[in-house]
Amino acid sequence: MLNFFYRTSLVTFTILLSTFCPPSGYGLEDQQEMLSAIQASRGNSERLKELLPIVHCCFDQTQYEKILMTKLRDVKTSTKEFRELSRKIAEVLIGKVVECLPVEEIDIDTPVAPFTGLQLQSSVELVSVMRSGDILLDTFLEHFPDAHVSKFLIQRDEETALPQFIYMKASPSLTLDKPVIITEPMVATGGTLEMVITLLKEKGVKENKIIIACVCAAPEGLLYLSERFPDVQVVMTALDEKLNCKKYIVPGLGDFGDRFFGTPH
Repeated sequence: MLNFFYRTSLVTFTILLSTFCPPSGYGLEDQQEMLSAIQASRGNSERLKELLPIVHCCFDQTQYEKILMTKLRDVKTSTKEFRELSRKIAEVLIGKVVECLPVEEIDIDTPVAPFTGLQLQSSVELVSVMRSGDILLDTFLEHFPDAHVSKFLIQRDEETALPQFIYMKASPSLTLDKPVIITEPMVATGGTLEMVITLLKEKGVKENKIIIACVCAAPEGLLYLSERFPDVQVVMTALDEKLNCKKYIVPGLGDFGDRFFGTPH
């Protein structure tokens, strides 16, 4: 137990250190150049894929996604409406995640003729970053009913914007070389996900097995994760503009968990 808390403290220290020391490969000027390049490339999916290679979904939103995100972002959207919209956006994310999963052919018979279709090669593991990750989790469990679920509670310090480890309950089958899907609606600085991925890797999860499912992300957080974990995959419904001085996503949609659970600050 003491060894576990030593490791999590070390992870926290590493994240704190990286806040003041830019990651290897990115100096402050390099990071600003990358962020400027991302802004200049909006509307150019191929260029964005080059700049953010961990993103494994189309950068161009569908019209349906734009409508859902507009309603989610609207400060006038009620708690009831926000909950309904969250479930709909989770369904959209399911399709993007499945595109990242390995599949195999299967021969079946339709009522009319034989047919060769597809099925997933294996079951998946689900990792929820509480509490907002649980919002997506219910929908994911409907589509992956055999998945084992691990829970991580990591809270953001509102003064420093750094993650603080609180709790973890990991599935013993995490190490079975299955795809691991992390549900985390918002990727801001990337610090929380860095802690979660580091802890998963300590348990034997391979980096290239990890898929992050998020609703919206800031380019700063995606760059941060790209540098540290180049083999993870990220799917999302919106690439937002930037982080503000408080490390909140702009334009964003506020605190996802607070808006869903009806507990605004």
